[in-house]
Amino acid sequence: MNLQTPTRNQKPETRNRSAAFTLIEIMVVIAVMGLIAIVVYPSFGSLSVSRLKLEARRLQSEVQLTYNLATMEKANYRLAFDLESQCYRAERKQGDVYEAAKNELLLEHCLPDSVWIEELEILDRKLTRTGNEYIYFSPFGYSEPARIYVTNDATDSRSGYTLFTQPATGSVKVYEGLVSYKDLEDMQKHE
Repeated sequence: MNLQTPTRNQKPETRNRSAAFTLIEIMVVIAVMGLIAIVVYPSFGSLSVSRLKLEARRLQSEVQLTYNLATMEKANYRLAFDLESQCYRAERKQGDVYEAAKNELLLEHCLPDSVWIEELEILDRKLTRTGNEYIYFSPFGYSEPARIYVTNDATDSRSGYTLFTQPATGSVKVYEGLVSYKDLEDMQKHE
């Protein structure tokens, strides 16, 4: 065993200095961690906004693809929404029933926990926030006019995107925030 004892010229507090942190060292580490948090935290917010935009665009593409397939295949399709599980999928009519579409691009998709469909409204039907709802696509180039509000913040109606299906063309217009049919009508009057 090699036990060293402090020499006469060595101060007693220096022999244990390497075994502990000083208050200044701890404060420097906390300050550095604070700076890192300030830099990194805003990017977490932008990630959720990016995810919201990605999911809105994905839904927009799904509507357009379903419209195009219905027209090209001369078949009835529908987009089936389960607002409880926040999932949607395309279904093709086979005889008297609708079955899940076989196209790999139209398989069921569930939204991540950070994004959800807050409202789904098919023109001339009740606004839906829960349960199941369907948007129907005709083989003759027509889809039901629908409004879909996708958000990531239930307290801020400006945080999401509202998608409006265009019945005659199958295109989907996307607007920032919560937009009702009346709001859309007012915006179109001012264009």
